[in-house]
Amino acid sequence: MSSANIAYFGYGSLVNLGSLQTPYISAHRVTLKGWNRIWMARPKEQGGFAQLDNLAFLSVVSAPEGQIDGMLITDHASSLTSLDERESLYTRVDIDQADLHHHDENLELEHQFLYVADKYPAPDETKIPRSYLDVVMQGYHHHFGIQGLQSFFDTTLNFDLSILEDRDNPVYPRATQLTNAEKALFNKFRPVK
Repeated sequence: MSSANIAYFGYGSLVNLGSLQTPYISAHRVTLKGWNRIWMARPKEQGGFAQLDNLAFLSVVSAPEGQIDGMLITDHASSLTSLDERESLYTRVDIDQADLHHHDENLELEHQFLYVADKYPAPDETKIPRSYLDVVMQGYHHHFGIQGLQSFFDTTLNFDLSILEDRDNPVYPRATQLTNAEKALFNKFRPVK
């Protein structure tokens, strides 16, 4: 990989390549050791992805025995500013090549990172936006199948949070279109309350 390129691990909405807004180079299915996914409260941010109070989005926490599936995305270094703006409530953290298991091909990269959410107090009524969850689930279903969807639920903490049912009027700015089959399938994994 050229020094003019970057590589980052997507574990949430970034798994859904349709949500990417940069001209990425390639995307590869990987498993990352040493981390768990977690739903975390995000503060309201005008112009950002958390446009309402009390919303939860995905982050990761260090977990020596943990491992999570996701996408390793290679992109142009010129995209880094745009990515940092997209992940404005997150901090870039380097990850070790030895902690990545490549599902399809073994890429030898000099440097890769992921985004870890900055910590904020969690209000009592934090909710997961369905529109965001749909984006994530669509990505995992597309790249990892039914087993990948189940693994997503099994390896993500705080899934007992309530759901904000906003599928018909999305609060998440990169909401996706679902087929009727996807809606029915996704609702089985997290039934509508």
